[in-house]
Amino acid sequence: MTGQMEELKKERERFVAFAFAAAEIFFEIDKDGLILFEGGAVERIGAKPGASLVGGNIFNTIDSDDRDVFAALLLHLTHKGRIGPIPIRFIAGSGRNHALRLFALRMPDADGRIFLALRAAPLGSSSRDDGMDRETGLLSQQTFMDLASRTMKENPAGNNLYMTAVEVEGLDEARQKFGPQYMRALLHRVAAHLKTLSVDGELAGQIGDRHFAFLHRAKADGSILGDSLGKVDENVRLKTAYSTLASDTQQISEDQVLRTLSYILAKFCEDPGSVSFDRLSAAYDDMASATQRRVSSIRSMIETGTFKIAFQPVMSLTTGEVHHNEVLSRFDDGIQDGTPTEIIRFAEDVGMIEEFDLAVCRKATDYIRKMKKLGTPLKLALNISGRTLDSGRYVDQLVKLLSQSKDVSRSILLELTETTAIKNLDTVQGILNDIKAMGYHLCLDDFGAGASGYQYLRAFNVDYVKIDGSYVEGMAEPEYSPTFLLSIVRLCADLGIKTIGEHVETQYQADFLRSLNVDFGQGFYFGKPDFSPKTE
Repeated sequence: MTGQMEELKKERERFVAFAFAAAEIFFEIDKDGLILFEGGAVERIGAKPGASLVGGNIFNTIDSDDRDVFAALLLHLTHKGRIGPIPIRFIAGSGRNHALRLFALRMPDADGRIFLALRAAPLGSSSRDDGMDRETGLLSQQTFMDLASRTMKENPAGNNLYMTAVEVEGLDEARQKFGPQYMRALLHRVAAHLKTLSVDGELAGQIGDRHFAFLHRAKADGSILGDSLGKVDENVRLKTAYSTLASDTQQISEDQVLRTLSYILAKFCEDPGSVSFDRLSAAYDDMASATQRRVSSIRSMIETGTFKIAFQPVMSLTTGEVHHNEVLSRFDDGIQDGTPTEIIRFAEDVGMIEEFDLAVCRKATDYIRKMKKLGTPLKLALNISGRTLDSGRYVDQLVKLLSQSKDVSRSILLELTETTAIKNLDTVQGILNDIKAMGYHLCLDDFGAGASGYQYLRAFNVDYVKIDGSYVEGMAEPEYSPTFLLSIVRLCADLGIKTIGEHVETQYQADFLRSLNVDFGQGFYFGKPDFSPKTE
């Protein structure tokens, strides 16, 4: 009777385990991988027709490249209880393998037995494969961030996700002591743990020689990974420092979450300097907290409009008259440390520059209207980030705002900054043509500083080019040659585009630019930024 009850209990557990995931193949194994029960189309993974895999070891059915992943899965099941789906390749015979999604369940009262449910599903995609290391299966940094972004956008509201960035100490020592082949095997085992704990078993990436990241659902997975990597190799002692960040997509956009995480991830990879490895986790957490506080203060500033706009004159080099003023942003102490340029670059990195561009545009158009009523008309240049023009969500808001401000369009010059490369040139070209049709003028900022300038010049119908200040700053040096500057001026003249030289600080530089037929100049020689625009 006791034996029958035990068997009924096992059958019940199998039924419950099988029910947790629709499966084509089902296994029950012990903690060492011995197959105790099988169900479904087991011939798809190597079983001969009419034969059984019961009594064999599950590891013998798994492709050798994925056995480390399965071993890591068994280890983490002891504390997680359930893992999956994890992509695992099984041996299908004749040297082929069969890719399946595996769900694993360990029930607390099942005497250590583990239930596996396997289903067929396509693994990866072309974009994923292009950005994946073939040996470890880990994604490149960019591919990881792209897929993490997509995953968060598809994540149901209320289901928080976490990203953990990990720095591993001991990999360099392993490479020097045991050579590249041993190192590849070690990295493969490290990757197995990262993938096992990650969303879908795939959202894990290597972002540096000893830096990794993975997206996951349980907050404790970061510390769990650290513990498991400490035991992954008997010959090498690996230590980890990590920082786990929550992606609260209910309060801010998924895109901004990813850019914030990407920003911290980039900082995570920088040389930690004097911070000892044992203190890195705390240092990274401090950095994450500081970043999040900075994001919060910038968001508050944008929403309340509590930033100021200053003005720097742009002068005609032939008449000496003010042509227009460039709008520059200024911030109070609540935004914390950093120059205005650094703060704006931070806003760009964390995905807030689009909202800030819109806020500046609103404030500037209101200012133009106010000055017009006071009888002092003026023209202003406003910086627009490449991110804003590339963002379908925000560029629509920008175009709507500009359309509603056509009464001042002749007084606004939009400067396209090159700090972030524009990806969708054809789309942006159409948007800029629409903006020009409303009466706005366009300018390429910092021309000559980056590789994209000439590409933008060809693609966009701009009215002005602002020549990067580096071509002006060194004019007084004996070895200075104006060749590149002159080629820019001549090209723009041939295209009917006016030129602006920036960073003009001396009369010599102003005279030199004039001699080269540059149309306008901007810099401290003509006037420093001021909260009142120069009009004459």
